[in-house]
Amino acid sequence: MLLIYFRKMFIRVLFIGLFFMLSHLANAQLNFDYTEGKILLKGQTFDMQTHSALPNASIVVINRKKGLSSDGEGKFQIYVYPTDTLKFSYMGYIPKEIPVSGIPEEMRYTLNIDIIRDFYKLKEVTIFPFSNKREFAEAFIKGEGIPANVLVPGIAPPKYLHKEKTKFFNPISSIYERLKTKRAANPDFRP
Repeated sequence: MLLIYFRKMFIRVLFIGLFFMLSHLANAQLNFDYTEGKILLKGQTFDMQTHSALPNASIVVINRKKGLSSDGEGKFQIYVYPTDTLKFSYMGYIPKEIPVSGIPEEMRYTLNIDIIRDFYKLKEVTIFPFSNKREFAEAFIKGEGIPANVLVPGIAPPKYLHKEKTKFFNPISSIYERLKTKRAANPDFRP
């Protein structure tokens, strides 16, 4: 008799628990508080030049400072408000900002975002074969390091071509020259 009573109680508790669980699930499915007024956007990020997908591209809602990353195929889906602005970025690419209000309704589920590669152009640098400004000034005054004469067809070459002499580098004399320029007293002083 006791066993039958526990069995009935177990079945009642199981049904009550199942009822509460199902009512909670139904409530969660019908709860639109989290999506009220929001728009669902689905799309994919692409490289503008190669038209290949950009996996793990960063998508940030600028107004709310929240965001997500696209999947391995560059696809994403996000809930946004009509007043939001989205920023799409990827390392090595120029970020692109798009206001949600500027996206037409027919493109909200097939949004293709093309991002262009960022190119860096460095300033041109000329390297001279001199270790310091003083050596450059001396070579400039002496006229050393002048490029070979250019021969132009139809014009006679110069009578005497400037030929540079080979320079030998002596490490000991260069050390002496450095020490000599740093001395406060004149080493050539004679009383």
